[in-house]
Amino acid sequence: ENELWLAAALMQPCLGHLEPPQLAAAVAGLLCPETLNRGSRASCAYGPSEAVVEAVREIEPARQQLQAIQDAAGIYTDVAVDLRLSGLVEAWASGADWAQITNDTSLDEGDVVRVLRRTADFLAQVKLVGALPDQLHGTASKAAKLVDRPPIADLAVY
Repeated sequence: ENELWLAAALMQPCLGHLEPPQLAAAVAGLLCPETLNRGSRASCAYGPSEAVVEAVREIEPARQQLQAIQDAAGIYTDVAVDLRLSGLVEAWASGADWAQITNDTSLDEGDVVRVLRRTADFLAQVKLVGALPDQLHGTASKAAKLVDRPPIADLAVY
């Protein structure tokens, strides 16, 4: 994964203004290019909320700039956002039940677990990044708790 891109995205002020389920959805969009296989036809019945789409629009200039810098330096790592599953993560973080979200996606349950687990783990780590605003720390912590609920919490890897 492109840690520099993840850090650069989190530094964008627009993410700090999102509600916890929306932040979870945006983070899933940052992580999904690495979680999904290239060419995957993953889909779900839920699209991301307008707030998530707008936040991604606002971080697009930073994404383009970092991609150009990396390309010029001969670093060919994708700087990407993939919102195909952001709506699913947002629905889960907003309280949708397990049967509902697994029935409303083309992914099998194991892939849904992987997307939600990675999102929860990443959100839980945000509080450890001192350079980020306190508001983002708090929102990320709340979002992690909303995503990391049974059955996801029951499947934690130690």
